[in-house]
Amino acid sequence: MTPKRGHTWRAIRNSPGIQISLYFLAFALLIGLYTYIFHAFYPVLENNTISWSHALLFVVESMTTVGYTDLPPFVNNLTIFLAIQIMISGVIMIFIVVPLLLAPFLTTLLAPTPPKTTSHVLSNHTVVFGYDELTRSVIESLTIADHDIVIVEENKATALEIATSYRRRAYVIWGEYTDPGTWQAAHITSAAFVVISKEERLTANIILGIRKMARGKIISVIDKISFERYLRYAGADYVLSPKDSTGRILARHAVLNPAGDTIQEIPGLDRITININHTPDNGIRLINIPVIAGCSAQGKNLRELRLFDTYGIIVLFLWKEGTFLAQPGDDVIVDDTTSLFLFGRAEAIVRAITTEFCAGGLKDTRAVIAGYGDVGKAAYQELLQAGATATVIDSGPYDLQDQVVGNAEDEQVLKESRIESAQHCIVALNDDDVNIFTTLMARNINPNIRILARANKPASVDKLYRAGADYVALLPMIGGQIIGRIILADTVTILLDLPNGDIVVMKQVKRNDARTVGWLMRKVPGIRIIGIESVSRTIVAPLKEEVLQQDDSIIVVGNTEQLKRFIRLL
Repeated sequence: MTPKRGHTWRAIRNSPGIQISLYFLAFALLIGLYTYIFHAFYPVLENNTISWSHALLFVVESMTTVGYTDLPPFVNNLTIFLAIQIMISGVIMIFIVVPLLLAPFLTTLLAPTPPKTTSHVLSNHTVVFGYDELTRSVIESLTIADHDIVIVEENKATALEIATSYRRRAYVIWGEYTDPGTWQAAHITSAAFVVISKEERLTANIILGIRKMARGKIISVIDKISFERYLRYAGADYVLSPKDSTGRILARHAVLNPAGDTIQEIPGLDRITININHTPDNGIRLINIPVIAGCSAQGKNLRELRLFDTYGIIVLFLWKEGTFLAQPGDDVIVDDTTSLFLFGRAEAIVRAITTEFCAGGLKDTRAVIAGYGDVGKAAYQELLQAGATATVIDSGPYDLQDQVVGNAEDEQVLKESRIESAQHCIVALNDDDVNIFTTLMARNINPNIRILARANKPASVDKLYRAGADYVALLPMIGGQIIGRIILADTVTILLDLPNGDIVVMKQVKRNDARTVGWLMRKVPGIRIIGIESVSRTIVAPLKEEVLQQDDSIIVVGNTEQLKRFIRLL
């Protein structure tokens, strides 16, 4: 009998519902007992009759301490003592037991709870496992299209927070990542994409669980590029490393001749890279190039460069001394603190780079790379492939041609890397605080150096610019933008996300209704139509009278709301 009593007692202790039921039962029994006693003894003690209903009324009034109605005053002291006993019992039951037992239960019961399923069945949607800065960037990228998103989060507080934040933009499900019930609630079987941004072991666990039931593409985000092949073997269709992409992007802000992307299956990446050693096609490109000291363009303003008149290309945006200019004026001076976004035909951009922006090749270009993790390693490889040289600073020794072993925050270590004579410094450490301080030191040691820095948190971006960085790559945003390109490929091609919130996209015209560029600009005020490309024509900076033809690809710049309207129109 003892084990059975132990199980019963444990069940009672672990169940607030049972405890509350027992409390109300005890309260009712106590009221009944006091009613019986008062009904039996009141006539004897007070020499007066009382009905059962009046006896119950007296007990309830006494226990709740609300005061009496029409009951005559007591004469016998025993009746007074009985009333006091009933009152004390009521105070104990209501004002002590209720706060200790009932109130916490009711608070838990009535507390807001995140949903565990969607309000209706979904299909062709995207399921995102986990919520962090990267997945937030994914969600922001997807808002330009009418695309359903389901966020799965197993932390209750986080799930409740994002359910409130994304009430109109995404569905939120609270559940364990590896629970098949959670997968069913997220409608994995009918999802077009599944994005998993968790630790690699957990990611592999989720992929192995959903692979057979998921008909859509699985996108895995990894922290270490060395784990890529294992997650592909587990069943991921895409394995993306934001660190690798960030390192290559940082390097491409330092050299004119990137080696090309290794992930060619991602739509849009081919439009923002170019290799001037190869014979390019005439397709439209949007290329970001740094201005090298000593090149022909240095010291001229945009009007004097006459890039559109000479090459048929335009400067859409530029970075200058760490400031992004979304619509630069013709009087902006181009110097070695400037990075230009050139837009036009690939062949024309190559001619402009070769003539205006090259300064005797890259044989004398040297960069200092602070940190040789995945970001620094990718930047190092990109620089070497482009023909530049690099000195690496890292606390761990590596088999490299030129390395200084030490801490990049150490002034002596920076000087040993010959940073005074370097043209570029890529700050690629995993700690934002270290990156900020290293940037400060590098800028003070070499005021003319071009500093390209990595950031892990959005709050660090502005601090890095104030510390002296010329360009800052926010790692989670870059990862989110790449994922957004993959998911929206059938709807729109995302070319570039800009620091001011605008996005450059390419969208194909599906019908031939003789609409013009001017008509589209009137329908979507504020949008910038910068180019048209098709099999038969390529137009940079089209006039308002230009007629849009079926199968034209239109390149536009706009914010999220403008692009939503633009996509719906086409």
